[in-house]
Amino acid sequence: MNMSETLGRWKATIIDGGSLSLDGGAMFGSVPRVVWERCIEPDTEHRIPMKTRLLLLEDSRSDRVVLIDAGVGDKEDPAFRDRFAIQLPEGTGEAPLRRAIRSVGVDPQRVTDLILTHLHFDHVGGATELDREGQSTALFPDATHWVQQANWDTGLSPNARERASYLRQNIEPLAAAPLEKIDGNGEILPGISVERVDGHTVGMQTVRIEGGGRVMRYLADLAPTWHHLRAAWTMGYDICAITVVEEKQRMLQAALEEQALLVLEHDPVHAVTSLEERNGKIVATKP
Repeated sequence: MNMSETLGRWKATIIDGGSLSLDGGAMFGSVPRVVWERCIEPDTEHRIPMKTRLLLLEDSRSDRVVLIDAGVGDKEDPAFRDRFAIQLPEGTGEAPLRRAIRSVGVDPQRVTDLILTHLHFDHVGGATELDREGQSTALFPDATHWVQQANWDTGLSPNARERASYLRQNIEPLAAAPLEKIDGNGEILPGISVERVDGHTVGMQTVRIEGGGRVMRYLADLAPTWHHLRAAWTMGYDICAITVVEEKQRMLQAALEEQALLVLEHDPVHAVTSLEERNGKIVATKP
C-alpha cells in the first residue's frame, strides 16, 4: 500500500520496493525466539518477511524529486534471490526501481536526487542495473547520490563481518554519477537533513523531513520494524548493539518531542507509526 503526506513544500509518498526474507534470529539479535516469533512469524527456514519500503519526495516549489533508498534490484543470480526469497515490484521491461516509482504515478526520469541511508545490498542494489554487456551502471546517471563519506569508504573496503552485505557491483558504478559524500549531520536540501548513526554499520544515516509544522523521519536500519522501536531490541546484524541502543534512545526522545511520523523501511505490515509516552516510557503507537 502506498501512502502520501504533505510536509510544507514536500509531498512524501511511501513506495513498495518489493520484499525479501531474512533470518529471524539475526533480525532480533539477543531477543529469544519464543518472544520474537510472536511478533513476526518465521517460515520453515526460520526466515521472516521484510519489506523494502522507499520514500519519494516531490518538491512543490521546483522540479526536484528525491528518492530515499533503492531496494535490492535484480542484478543477482537466481540462487541469491532464492536465498533471500526476494520479491520485486510487479511488471517487466524495465528495472524494478523504475517500476516501483512509476507505480505511484511518477516518471522515474524525474528523479534528481537519491539519498542512500547506507550501502548494504537491500538498500542500494536497485540504484544500479546491468547494461547490454552485463556491466553494472547507475540507474540514475544524472541524479545526485547522497551518502556518508564514512559509509562509502566502508562499502569499498568492508570488514570481514559485513563483506557479504557490501557488494562492489552495487557501489563502484555510483562513482560515475554525481556523488555527494556527506560528513556527519546537517541539512542537505531545503527541509531535508541527515543524521549519522554508526551502530548498525559505520556511516549509516537516517533522514529527517520537516515542513508545514510537521516532521517525518526515515529510520532505515536504526529501527527496521515496529518491534525494533524498543530501544533494547537490536539486530545480530548490528556491528555494535550498545551504540544502536544509545542512538535509538536519542532518536526516540527527539521524535517524541517533535511528534514525528516514523517510516519503517522493513516492517512487513506497518509502514508508519508515531510515539507516545506511557508511564515514563516512550512507546510506539499501534499503526
